[in-house]
Amino acid sequence: MKRILTMTTLVSAAAFGLAACDSEDVENTPVDDIDEIVDNDVDDEPYPLGGDLNEDQQANYDAMDSQAVSDEYDRNMADMQSEMESNGAMSDGEMGGASMSDENSAGNSDDAGAESAMNGSGSSMPARSEMTFSYLDRNDDGQLSVAEYAIWALPTDPNPPEPNDARGPHLTQDEINEAGQTFFYFDDDGDSYLSQDEFQDARNSGRVA
Repeated sequence: MKRILTMTTLVSAAAFGLAACDSEDVENTPVDDIDEIVDNDVDDEPYPLGGDLNEDQQANYDAMDSQAVSDEYDRNMADMQSEMESNGAMSDGEMGGASMSDENSAGNSDDAGAESAMNGSGSSMPARSEMTFSYLDRNDDGQLSVAEYAIWALPTDPNPPEPNDARGPHLTQDEINEAGQTFFYFDDDGDSYLSQDEFQDARNSGRVA
């Protein structure tokens, strides 16, 4: 009996020691793959960095019609939302048609086609880095207004609110002022619009800062 108790005690002690070692290893294990930790909230492209406005730029900024900027921005956002919904509906229809016509195809082929259609649904706005000059030029006049520029230049959520969200996709006065400050800084010729080259200067300002 005494021998059995001794063996039991030794086994228990050994188990306790192993548990302690395992716990210590877990607590003291270094994070070797720290570079693999990615912050998903990091923006895909830096925002523009302007500077002090000269006298003419300041005059144009002071003359900016904030209400007109806000109204134009709202119209552009509504148009883009309609485009996204239309593109999403088209892709859904194409996916359904493809799956019906390929009923007798191999399963892997069907899966690949469905995934491709879903990825190309166009149901959300592009990343800021993918917003080209032509995409922002909503009225196709070859230049960007403050409202068109603001779609890219402001750290706001470009997607519309959810149906039960009371927040509208309009700009606040502070956001309009922020867009105007950098817009008129990069408006080199002072015509109150940004050309493609001027917009590229704004885009490059954030990348090299």
